[in-house]
Amino acid sequence: MLDSLFSPKSVAVVGASEIPFKWGTYISSNILDGKFTGRYYPVNPNIKGVFGFTTFPSVVDIPEAVDLVFITTPAKTVMQILLDCVQKKIKNIVMITSGFSETGPEGIQMEKEIIAFAQKHGLNIVGPNTMGIVNTHCSLYATGAITRPKPGGISIIAQSGNLGYQIMEWAESEDIGISKFVGSGNEAVLKIEDYLKYFKSDSETKVILMYVEGVDDGRVFVDIAKETSLHKPIIALKAGRTEIGSKAAASHTGAMAGSFSIFKGVMHQTGIVFAESPRQLLTLSAAFDSFPLPKGNRIGIITLGGGWGVVTADECAERGLRIPELPQSIKDELDRRLPPFWSRGNPVDLVGQPDFQLFKDAVELMVAHEAFDAVIVLGIVGSKVFAYKAAEAVLNLGKMEKNVFDDFVKLLYIHQNEFLDRLIELMDVYNKPILPVSLSKMPGDETVHSCGGKHKVVIYDSPEEAVLCLSKMYQYNNYVEKRSTVYA
Repeated sequence: MLDSLFSPKSVAVVGASEIPFKWGTYISSNILDGKFTGRYYPVNPNIKGVFGFTTFPSVVDIPEAVDLVFITTPAKTVMQILLDCVQKKIKNIVMITSGFSETGPEGIQMEKEIIAFAQKHGLNIVGPNTMGIVNTHCSLYATGAITRPKPGGISIIAQSGNLGYQIMEWAESEDIGISKFVGSGNEAVLKIEDYLKYFKSDSETKVILMYVEGVDDGRVFVDIAKETSLHKPIIALKAGRTEIGSKAAASHTGAMAGSFSIFKGVMHQTGIVFAESPRQLLTLSAAFDSFPLPKGNRIGIITLGGGWGVVTADECAERGLRIPELPQSIKDELDRRLPPFWSRGNPVDLVGQPDFQLFKDAVELMVAHEAFDAVIVLGIVGSKVFAYKAAEAVLNLGKMEKNVFDDFVKLLYIHQNEFLDRLIELMDVYNKPILPVSLSKMPGDETVHSCGGKHKVVIYDSPEEAVLCLSKMYQYNNYVEKRSTVYA
């Protein structure tokens, strides 16, 4: 188990510094500024203090137990530091240091020596050549670049620290919660499958996001991925899809990228959800972290305007989702609430009615009915933009008082938040996903909305994004149900 690696009570940084642009400075300042809940020990024999903390000449000189050591010093210093860690009975090391198998024959030999030493002494080593690790639940932000995503359920395994960092940066800006992050680096000791195995059993991880350049032991990876995906969704982006990309992966981490077509087949076989880009990695992971899984592929669509309903229906059909007929009971109920020219079908066109209670009721009619496994709601979230601009025009023409306008805007936000809260309540009751598509946004609008319920809502910018997420969630749930039946 890697509990004390990802949830340490104390950390030491070898090479700790205050000098700008040094890795020992990056890691130390990030840990301290991130308000790590444990103890911090700087190690540097050449200086007396770092950020107000007294430094120690080596990890052996630290008077208390240390759960995790970060090594930021040059490659030639690493073996002595590992010897010190063994003497101090420290098992967990994050090796930021580069200059190993990614650089050539000499680096390859040094890495082999590290592997042999780690195996002999039972060391857990992340890296070398890693960006670092993050655990938001204990405020451990120990990476070379600063980002502070809020705590959540998505854990990230990235064979590119820079790419993993960027995903966390996106998550922070979009209020998407992250649980843990590891930049696996060269994977000299701990491999991608070790992190998979750990996150499978980690109660704080709900979804596993992976960026993969190469896998050393395909059989072990397949076995662990297959077992893990029965319990938690794995969303993966495989790099090195082309010969050029494979060569770039080899020069990056020393990874053997292997055949992309074979790896894609492995993803299908093991239930791994395939992403086509880094952005899509986060988009899909946020969906799996937020919504209940659809139990089938029957989709209800509610829209404020007919055209968007048509576009969404096409997108559903192209991704293997069905648009069933609207049940008569729902038609009868909406006949009493809508003008006679409404669509009387699925998609349900609410013909621009400005009535948030109607919006809530229409969604509940659909999500409560056994004919539907999921609902997509188009344009209701974001409709405030239209009302805002209309009122702003009247304000600009001097026909509305500023205080009246301000109160009106506050009311728009209240109505939208109440609608989103209701979507979460309905998902908690019926255990079906309801995906809102905004179409229009204002500066500062949220991407993820939560109100303390079991689920959250991700607010999508386009029907294509929402349908993609629904189709992937349906495929994954279908895979799990079939495998669960086989092994029951």
